[in-house]
Amino acid sequence: MNSTPDFQINYGNLQVAAPAARPVQDAALYAAVDAVVAPLSSEEFAFIAKDTGERHVLSHHVLQSMDQCREFRTLDEHVARVVSVVPGLNQPDRIRKGLEGLARSGLLISDRQFLDGLARAPDAEPRALHAIYIRACDRPQQLGSLLASLAEYERRFRVARHVVLLDDSLDEANRDRNRDLLREFARAVGNPVSYVGPAERSRIRERLAKAVPEAKSTLEWLVDRGPRTRRGGGGRSWNLALLLSAGRQYVLLDEDFRFPLRRHGDAREGIDPNATLSASARFFRRVDDALAAGEEDARDPFELHLETCGERFGAVSARPEYGIDRASLHGLNLGRLEHLRGDARVLYTLNGTFGSSGTESALWLYQLDADSRAEFWADRDAYLRNIEAQSVWYGWLRAKPASVAAFTPFAFDNRELLPCTNPDGRGEDGLASVATQFCRPGSLVLHLPTAIGHVQEAARRRSEVTMAAHTPRLNHFLRDYVSNQTGTAKAGDPARRLELLAGIVGDLAAADDATMTATLDEYLSFVRADVVERMQHQFEVLGDAPVYWQADVRTIVQANGNALLKRSPPRLGDWAEDIDTAGCVRAAADELGDMAAAWRHWPALWAAAREQGDRLTSGL
Repeated sequence: MNSTPDFQINYGNLQVAAPAARPVQDAALYAAVDAVVAPLSSEEFAFIAKDTGERHVLSHHVLQSMDQCREFRTLDEHVARVVSVVPGLNQPDRIRKGLEGLARSGLLISDRQFLDGLARAPDAEPRALHAIYIRACDRPQQLGSLLASLAEYERRFRVARHVVLLDDSLDEANRDRNRDLLREFARAVGNPVSYVGPAERSRIRERLAKAVPEAKSTLEWLVDRGPRTRRGGGGRSWNLALLLSAGRQYVLLDEDFRFPLRRHGDAREGIDPNATLSASARFFRRVDDALAAGEEDARDPFELHLETCGERFGAVSARPEYGIDRASLHGLNLGRLEHLRGDARVLYTLNGTFGSSGTESALWLYQLDADSRAEFWADRDAYLRNIEAQSVWYGWLRAKPASVAAFTPFAFDNRELLPCTNPDGRGEDGLASVATQFCRPGSLVLHLPTAIGHVQEAARRRSEVTMAAHTPRLNHFLRDYVSNQTGTAKAGDPARRLELLAGIVGDLAAADDATMTATLDEYLSFVRADVVERMQHQFEVLGDAPVYWQADVRTIVQANGNALLKRSPPRLGDWAEDIDTAGCVRAAADELGDMAAAWRHWPALWAAAREQGDRLTSGL
């Protein structure tokens, strides 16, 4: 092991917050590398860098000083922090020399070293869009608006991309109207189109079931309505798109989306590396005002996303429009930037939305950044309008990479196995994302600073859900359960990892009644306690908030606090309000068992779909 020079300073207890020194313009920023530390004696420790595996022997004093240098800051700032933790100590020159020695040893890395370590050359193999998939379900008016806006893009860029309509409508008249709208679109712009309704889904299932007969029953549940369908949900069409595009890249749209893509006036180039940064929101009096906000992005939206979807992050961040500015690293903990790796593959890219919010609850409105919050509660009339999130712009002002996505991606890199999701219920997108992180660890999603229009068929009263006790749905529970299992798999093969996940979820599905009840109870207690804690924190730090905002925060805290203390059946949001505890246990066991079976069969189904390719839909 290498030995790093010792400062020979007694640092005492590290409890005092350090004053922030003023950064020097263009001064290099440094942060301590993350490591595994093991004691060798009372005064010496083995320090094994996680990234490189290099080993050093550090004294207790040096280890203490490095603990104060986890964030990217200038050497002057680090010196000030180290000095401040020991009252009466004033040896900045000596401390600076020690920190410079740590930098030479590679235990403090500079911002430039970090960024240079990310750089990768672009992939030599070009990426191509297989098709544009549209999920539809009984809203032909919304579909007509989407296709009309898509037609404008296809004419403008003189392209004719394949459009596939995945129609999950219950009403036969709506299916007929959707089919007619697709034909009219094809005649108007010349694009090849495919319609996939119940009859087409049935034939696709038959073809896949011949290849994977043991998955026949699961396959019907995953992609089509049948006797095991419990409720509506976008997961059926999500799963079908994955099979029809297996081995390729595609775009997924919902029927209530609307082009063009737009950027907010405050949007700017570059990547924001701060993983904890929330999206921004802007509020408008009418939906039409939200749809007209910002500036239209003049580029082809599909090519824009293909520039990054499927690429390695190091090549993305090397592009001028997606570069990471050194100054944006200031104050960020290096250990919390582990997801930013040069070889990390961007599997999903996302847009924000403008128009109607896509969320069921508007709880997120009570955790906005300062600029967004100022608009949110500007006056009482605006506040009462904004809590319904019906006329809003929501997205990122700079591109932001993340490990998981909270809502539906725009572009998918399905060239290698992506996992299926639950066909029943809301929240299928978040579940799919954490399952992807489980079987494709280290992969990334990339939020672009663009937004797509979202116009629902009618206004929704989100405030009623927001003010009630938070009751997550089955997919939210499963998303969080899977997230807690991330890191348990060791296999390099995504299919093997997905099989392990199937086993983990299947194990929970087979739990006895007492264990299942306790698991659901513990989860509901955790999410509600988390809401109470976050809302109370907001209430405390925003002492100058308007009284109407404070009153609603109190209502949210009270509703969740009461639910937390009340003994009641551990009901998730998809289940009947009068369900008893035994019913909750049975419902959870049945749904988790189905999802475990789906993940177990999915690798074989995906492989069979990839092998058949376009033959899977020929003649439909």
